[in-house]
Amino acid sequence: MKKDKLIVFFKGMAMGIADLVPGVSGGTIAFITNIYHELIDTIKSFDLNSINFLLKLNFKSFYDVTNLKFLLPLILGIITSIVFFVSFISNAFEYFPIHIFSLFFGLVIFSSISIIKSLISKNSILKLDSYLYMLFGIILGIIISMLNPLSVSNNLISTFFSGMIAICAMILPGISGSYILLILGKYFYIIEALKTLNVLIISIFGAGALIGILSFSRIISWLLKKHYKPSMFFLSGLMLGSINKIWPWKIENKNFSPFHYSEVLDASNYFIESIIIFLMAGFIIFMFDKRKSEIND
Repeated sequence: MKKDKLIVFFKGMAMGIADLVPGVSGGTIAFITNIYHELIDTIKSFDLNSINFLLKLNFKSFYDVTNLKFLLPLILGIITSIVFFVSFISNAFEYFPIHIFSLFFGLVIFSSISIIKSLISKNSILKLDSYLYMLFGIILGIIISMLNPLSVSNNLISTFFSGMIAICAMILPGISGSYILLILGKYFYIIEALKTLNVLIISIFGAGALIGILSFSRIISWLLKKHYKPSMFFLSGLMLGSINKIWPWKIENKNFSPFHYSEVLDASNYFIESIIIFLMAGFIIFMFDKRKSEIND
């Protein structure tokens, strides 16, 4: 039991780190680490019934119904990453962007392939609409990744709604909550609030995020239960469509080939290191798939 909680804690840390990087989704990490469905169902479990248990001080029933044995170590892992790695990720993102994005680029590519492969292996013949759902996800991911930042004031109301919108993106594989904050013009504002521990801004943003995630998780849970295959194909497409935003070689937010990147900036493209990191990401996904197969067997 303690070992399982520790594993969930580390998966939470991985989600927290991902959510700090614009272009990467914590939902993607949940997908990769095989906890996505449980995460959505756990969030959805917070309803009037669970609140009733809490008000009656029936903590054991509340603990069981809301699956806190899973959620608490996960949240603790996410918070731990945000508190301890926010400055590190900011610096790494500034000084080693190619290395960081090579890792996440590999994780997204290989995990998307893994998910699609698992869906195909379970069905000898797939209907055309399955691929159309994936195509729709790819197109939507590309459109979102190409949106330009907005100019939004930094008042408390906009901070609250930014939290609602960003958290919905964070639990969707392929859509980065951090990137949505960039589009809303709130990323550096929230990062600075976290670094300086601005309690008011963090609380307002957190309140918006809480309401957003409790509402949106019910929609995702319903889709996964009633329309599993189309939803999975769509989410896989969404991840693939988002890779435009995490291409490692960027200049002023524009994608370049590794060699053109070197010519323009007269700097190293770290191509060999990037390939190694990319393949390491593939190995990580392979190990997750292998462990999942062992558990299912």
